[in-house]
Amino acid sequence: MPYERDADSSPGTLGRRELAILEYCAEGLSDQEIAIQLRASVQEILSLRRQAAAKLTARIGSAHPFQIHEVVLAGSLKSGEL
Repeated sequence: MPYERDADSSPGTLGRRELAILEYCAEGLSDQEIAIQLRASVQEILSLRRQAAAKLTARIGSAHPFQIHEVVLAGSLKSGEL
């Protein structure tokens, strides 16, 4: 799933790279594997993951029974952890 580099969209909307990171996390990829897929550094992946978590928390975090921010920052979840 190739994603080209681009400037992320408005502050409240998830950008393409942020969405890609969340999709890869859902597939169970590690930060290192995501960095390889997106041709980015692990530090960039961590930064984009934090940005995505903050945006999701701002949008739906208060209405959700668990902290989205913590789940996204925790990395890939293995099946059966929830």
